[in-house]
Formats: sequence, structure tokens, C-alpha cells
Amino acid sequence: MAEKIRALTKKQLETLKNKLMEEKNSLVFNDQASTTNLELAIPEGSDEVEQSITDYTNSHLLRFRNREVFYAKKIEKALKKFDKDEFGLCSDCGDWIRFERLLARPTAELCIQCKEESERDESSSFTGRQSKSLGKVVDLTGMMA
Repeated sequence: MAEKIRALTKKQLETLKNKLMEEKNSLVFNDQASTTNLELAIPEGSDEVEQSITDYTNSHLLRFRNREVFYAKKIEKALKKFDKDEFGLCSDCGDWIRFERLLARPTAELCIQCKEESERDESSSFTGRQSKSLGKVVDLTGMMA
């Protein structure tokens, strides 16, 4: 029989909030929320190889920036939960998320049991898969024509 997990202590909450703030401050693209701030120009007079390299580099920069922007939003959402005294509560079942899980992934919104169940459901559903990085439902049915 599983024991009931207690709420996080003040020291644990402080540790987790500090970790979130450190992660927020360590984001590379923290101040570049739009593509206009990101230098994506192709040098004038460049040949096809240079253009390909620039395109490849720009593609990766955009991908990394988009992932960071998404993660920054998750960090902000987690920090707002501190203000509402909701940080550490599973958004599915309402139980407390273990400190060890939050220490490893401070933006976690699900306890380990709910997360495992969610992943099982996701892996067994062909049409209901979600993008891990964007959190959007991916429609795989359109691929089957």
C-alpha cells in the first residue's frame, strides 16, 4: 500500500524556486522572444555552399530558440504556482508531487503515476500523440492517404 505523500517543506519549496530562477536566468535566448531579434541574414555574395551552411545554422538556431521559449513559458507557469500556493500539486489527481521528481524536473505538472499513465495512453493512441517539445497534438492520420 502506497503511503500518502506530504506537502513540500518551506526549505524544499525555496530550493525548487531557486532552481527555477537559476534555470530561467541560464537560458541562452532569454531576451530574444521574437525572430526579429535573432540574426538570420544570409551574407551577400555567398555561394550555394555558404548559403546551405547558413540555412542549416539558422534552422538550428530557430529550433533551439523555440524550445527555450517554450521552456521559459513552463518556468513562468511554475513560478506563478508559487504565488497561488499550488506549486507541487499534480494537475491531474491533485496529490503532491515528490520532491525528488521536482528537483529533477522543476516544471513537472504531473506526479509520476499520472505521468506514466499519460505516457501509456499516448503510446497506445495513434491519433492522440503529442509533440514532446511543443505540447501540441500531432495529427498523424493525414499521413495515411
